[in-house]
Amino acid sequence: MRDMTKSTVRKSSKITVSGWRPVWSRLEKKLESACLNRDAYLSALVNREIDHLQEEMPIANSEEAARFINKQLRALINHDATPLSFALSPQVALKLNSVCEEKRIVRDAFFNRLFLFLAFGPEMTGKLLFRLLWLDENAKDNQWTKYVWKEWQHDGPFFENVFEPFLAHQDPLWPIRACFEQIEHEDKPKYVDWVDPETGKSVKMATWVPEELLHLPYRFYTAPLTDQDLRKSTGTAKHPVARGKPNDAVPQVAYHNLYGLNCYLPNFLVPGHPDWKTAQSATDVLLAEL
Repeated sequence: MRDMTKSTVRKSSKITVSGWRPVWSRLEKKLESACLNRDAYLSALVNREIDHLQEEMPIANSEEAARFINKQLRALINHDATPLSFALSPQVALKLNSVCEEKRIVRDAFFNRLFLFLAFGPEMTGKLLFRLLWLDENAKDNQWTKYVWKEWQHDGPFFENVFEPFLAHQDPLWPIRACFEQIEHEDKPKYVDWVDPETGKSVKMATWVPEELLHLPYRFYTAPLTDQDLRKSTGTAKHPVARGKPNDAVPQVAYHNLYGLNCYLPNFLVPGHPDWKTAQSATDVLLAEL
């Protein structure tokens, strides 16, 4: 007879995440509407996303970048956080913690970034990821979807999901990754081989201004989120509150500081870091030459 006093292998591991309430509330409704088991879906999704995260982020954040991201995340969700408890498979939980520790990734930043782009539609994705990379100032925020459809309509999930509808949720971020891939194919950014002093591995890096400043190629987890206006476009001229002037007739807009939703952040975007000071000096020189 089986000895019931012996411990059995755990079927799940509970983790707790501080979620940004307005984002999670929207995503939770989507999961319920799709009749998806929340924990089972997230466990399978996270398992796949960790593989993408490792591939897109071959180097670790600096300690300064990790501290800055964590501080900004806490400031962002401080008054609007909701504690979330998920049951992940033990293997997925271990894999997640291992990658976050190795890459110095703020785990809650990983989840909240994932939740944001799952919860909101193509317009938000265009506004946050593609507005400065590809979409011009006159393009609609969802224009990138037509771009992806034009290039990929006969390949990948677009074609497969017509005949295998249950595969539609297997990789919900595929269109975003496809757009980054197509942008790189057309823009052909300048890359250099850089040796990571921590691992000794050669990594492909993109150049910044000045060129000695480097960053990882833009992908879903490496494209930086900074200060963004998250409201829908009204067609009215607007500017951040910080740039407003007294008695200015133009409606002022509060920009959200989204630095805390980054999994990766190059040092030249971390205030106070020597690389940040170098980038600021280069910017001042360029502005002075205008």
